[in-house]
Amino acid sequence: MFNALTIGYLFLGGTGAGALAVLCVLECARALRWRALAMPEEFFARGWPVCAVTLATGILCLLADLGRPDRLLHLLTSPEPSAMAVGSFALAAALVLAAAFSAFALFDTVRLPRVAVVCLAAAGVAAAGATAAYTGVLLESLASVLLWRTPFVPALFVLSSASCGIAVAFLAASFVETRHPYRGPLVWLARVDGGIVLVEAGCLAVFLLLAFAGEGTVAAARALVLGELAPVFWGVLAVCGLAVPLVLERFLTHGNSRTQLLWIAALLLVGGFALRWCIVGAGAYDVTQMPEALYGLAGFGQQG
Repeated sequence: MFNALTIGYLFLGGTGAGALAVLCVLECARALRWRALAMPEEFFARGWPVCAVTLATGILCLLADLGRPDRLLHLLTSPEPSAMAVGSFALAAALVLAAAFSAFALFDTVRLPRVAVVCLAAAGVAAAGATAAYTGVLLESLASVLLWRTPFVPALFVLSSASCGIAVAFLAASFVETRHPYRGPLVWLARVDGGIVLVEAGCLAVFLLLAFAGEGTVAAARALVLGELAPVFWGVLAVCGLAVPLVLERFLTHGNSRTQLLWIAALLLVGGFALRWCIVGAGAYDVTQMPEALYGLAGFGQQG
């Protein structure tokens, strides 16, 4: 149904959007001199290029998946609005803003006025929100797959994007060498991510319950929980991507925070990829993709 390029685009686009939103909030905090969220300049010099490269790689995956670059140009210039066109515009805007912030971070002799930073950051948060939501709306809008026709798919993708964005911030912070004390903002980000992870786990549970309750989606739910997708769903997504980072974030220490942040970031990113891999992969088990299941759901349930 979808290939690795599609899953890569959904993951990279969401992760880049999440990183853009997180970094924009921290840029505003620096511009407005909120000491509780103040991060050193070295952090932004590392975080912004990672964000820009992630978004650019996501666009490359999208172009490769479309097969021809002119198809993306057709989407952007089409007079008829569509979810994909809006998402493509948002993704392009997100990349432009991330590249601009990357340039200002790398050339630290250039100082933007405070108002300009806040305005660019606000635009970045808006573009990030649209991009993250679009990666889920894209699936929800495909009427051919019953499993995806629920608002919980966009909700899961937005929550996962935010968590992956915080993971990018953790990744950048783990390579910062400065005497500037910045553990406070990292603890704050860890607490925010802990809340996001809990809400994401709750949305995932409701998504599965609804899938089990639907006659046309029960096969996909069984594949996730008990079938071929179960090892990735439970081992990679539930345990490594949600449970373990949630625990590690509760025990951040001052002396070994870099190593801990690297592990947390890696696990959150792996979990974000696994979420998209599982949801996209489960679509192949939807009854609409398995015509023979229309007449064999009972038999499938007995075999499962």
